[in-house]
Amino acid sequence: MARRPVAAGSARVWHGAVMATPVPEARAVPLRATAEPPEPVAEPTGQRAEPVGGPAAPTAARVAGLLAGWAALSVGIAAKDGRYGGYAMAAVLIGWAVVAATVALLAGNGSAASVLGRPVRLAARRLGRPTPWLSWQVTWVAVALLVGLGPPLRHPHYYGHGAFVGVAKWLQITAGLLAAVGVLAALARPSRPASPAAAWVWAALRGRRAFTAVLLLATGAGIATVLAAPDPQIDVFHLLQESSAGLGDGVNMYHQVWATGRPGDLHGGLTDVYPYLPATSILLAPFRLLFGDVRYGLLAALVVAVCAARALAPRAASAPWMPVLPLLVLIFPSYCYSLEQSWTEPLLVGCLAVMMWAVCSGRGLLAVVAFAVALATKQHVALLVPVAAVWPAFGPRRTAAACGLGFAIVAPWVLDDPAAFFHDAVRANLDYPVLDHSLSVPGWADHYGIHVGFGVTAVALAVAYLLAWRARGDATGFAAGGALVLLTVVELNKQSFFNHYTLPMALLILATATTLGPGDDPARTSASLVRQRTAHPLEATATQDQTP
Repeated sequence: MARRPVAAGSARVWHGAVMATPVPEARAVPLRATAEPPEPVAEPTGQRAEPVGGPAAPTAARVAGLLAGWAALSVGIAAKDGRYGGYAMAAVLIGWAVVAATVALLAGNGSAASVLGRPVRLAARRLGRPTPWLSWQVTWVAVALLVGLGPPLRHPHYYGHGAFVGVAKWLQITAGLLAAVGVLAALARPSRPASPAAAWVWAALRGRRAFTAVLLLATGAGIATVLAAPDPQIDVFHLLQESSAGLGDGVNMYHQVWATGRPGDLHGGLTDVYPYLPATSILLAPFRLLFGDVRYGLLAALVVAVCAARALAPRAASAPWMPVLPLLVLIFPSYCYSLEQSWTEPLLVGCLAVMMWAVCSGRGLLAVVAFAVALATKQHVALLVPVAAVWPAFGPRRTAAACGLGFAIVAPWVLDDPAAFFHDAVRANLDYPVLDHSLSVPGWADHYGIHVGFGVTAVALAVAYLLAWRARGDATGFAAGGALVLLTVVELNKQSFFNHYTLPMALLILATATTLGPGDDPARTSASLVRQRTAHPLEATATQDQTP
């Protein structure tokens, strides 16, 4: 259908929802002086400038898309504990499609998002409400239901035993319910509470007190999970424990063997392969030395990521950011299960969250170090290098510096035994076979005797990079584009499970945290949207969001 612009400077509308005309001025400020030339610019935590007092349809669409993708992926990985299943596969494919449509929307093409949002527009029309308002409400109610009902319904413990299992379960449940109540309290937002005490409770549920309470409860649940399973029979735990301890003795982790000597050792897992990069054990070594368990380091990384995400999120009193949004990098469904298994993605989440916060706050050197450490931790972070290079606030110079520093971290192990490093860190990962219980397209296709070759992955990855490149320009574009690139690889990988999805999910939350500006709230502008729809006969939909 042909677009029909209306008066310049107000809004452009066609069949769907109103989108604000972007203003030409950028809201960026220069980075603080660092050792590098000040070519990149630091950016505010809000995404793109919106017309003052204008409709918040762009904000509602972005938030809805990012959180809907996160929610679908959460349901998919929790359904079968990260293994293949019909419903689980459907959920992660839906999440992938929603994330792709949202990144396309950020890039200025709202066609796919418009198709996916049609049910919401139809419902809004029937209710006589603006589409952005309904989208906003539905998105946050869905998040509240997911974090509130997820822990009671799904709290797997494969290796835990004793009283601490119950402690972990009830702390998870309490944290989830409190977070859900905080979202619903922010949505309800009564203008005149019944009493001063009610007003205090209402404010506490939406503010710093609730954030702190949920963070402490979730952290306590993580500690109880570690205590309940002191010796999980999974290869990741033992290789991390032994490699971290071996650093102090100067032992090359690519030479080590981790075996317990018991029958069915580690359930047939890795016993003589270290599949990660050295920074994984370097980061976890202090926690192995001080507390005897590397999983405390993984939990600490998630807490750091939560704090960084909270620093990125705007302090919009009217928007239901607090206490839930920053905490979603920690309290995603079955997060204690992930911690029990010792999966290392929390280290990457923490590094990338610190990197984004450092860039947005003008700390260029810290951003380079954080990204370098992430690159030296797990191999697939290298997929984010092109996305980081086209992010103007980080730029190619800082990206090159981070790559150089990351290589310097890894170099001692490469030089010590290049063959052992290549075998464990490269060849072993490439030689993994397709597993029929992998939560990925190749695993799904394997049930029907279909082989998905690398050509499919290459084409899909090229499309993901193209969308990420078009969405470049700010922190939201970096995080959302990076999430799409990583998610594309996960969906088409030979072996993808619960932990592989948690990194792109965390990037979606970081993208959401940088989307809103302090004054953005679609609920507050519903009245203005109604007036605009009265003035213009066509129902509002999204205009293309122009990237500077």
